[in-house]
Amino acid sequence: MSSELLSEDELLLKNTVREFADNELAPHAAHYDETGELPWDNIRGLADLGLLGLGIDEEYGGGGGTVRQIAVAVEEIARACAATSTIYIAHLSLCAQFIQMFGTEGQKRHFLPPLVRGEKIGAFALTEPEAGSDPASMTTTATRTNGSYQLNGTKTFITNAVEASTFVVLATMDRTLRTRGISALILEKGEPGLSVSRLPGQMGIRASSTAEVVFDNCLVPEENRLGEEGSGFREAMDVLNASRIGIAAQCV
Repeated sequence: MSSELLSEDELLLKNTVREFADNELAPHAAHYDETGELPWDNIRGLADLGLLGLGIDEEYGGGGGTVRQIAVAVEEIARACAATSTIYIAHLSLCAQFIQMFGTEGQKRHFLPPLVRGEKIGAFALTEPEAGSDPASMTTTATRTNGSYQLNGTKTFITNAVEASTFVVLATMDRTLRTRGISALILEKGEPGLSVSRLPGQMGIRASSTAEVVFDNCLVPEENRLGEEGSGFREAMDVLNASRIGIAAQCV
């Protein structure tokens, strides 16, 4: 983003992130692309700068901020390391922001602080082998059972899934309702019935993992539902619409 279009605060952010990107991200980008390792040092650095809390309310550990500020930060991060920017966008704009936008007070206080501090990585599980551009045809199901939802199905091409501790998962409770049957749930790593397999063959941006996620009678507590039953599709579209601005900044 051209400097003359920025406010003083945005210009300060731009210069701070650019210095970090030049000194810390760019020198190691090729190494991480070759090895495919998650660049934990980069993530911790972003957390130390407060970038994992951009757009997250202060009471949950964030620093507030605007969509423009996120775009400024993403542009500078991506200029130095595309993989780090991809991890960052999926973590902040898809997972953390979903919880910020639609979570209860209890959900936000429990899940957001470790995401903001970089102690946990977030992922967003929407895409399926047969339901990519048409989420209404998803087959992953969430069935009510004894105060929980039982997840069954498969997601694919999920960014950050290999390293993620916190997943926002979209699943249908009634396929006949199509988009109106989809709900959003927060799932934590380590739950029985959750398995993650890294997908090989990325042509680039290899330090950003892409994985298949399988649910086999995986239980999610009812209190981990985001919003009302059946509102997940609308919520996901709101989150995706906002995150596309970050993707545009990454491409720049």
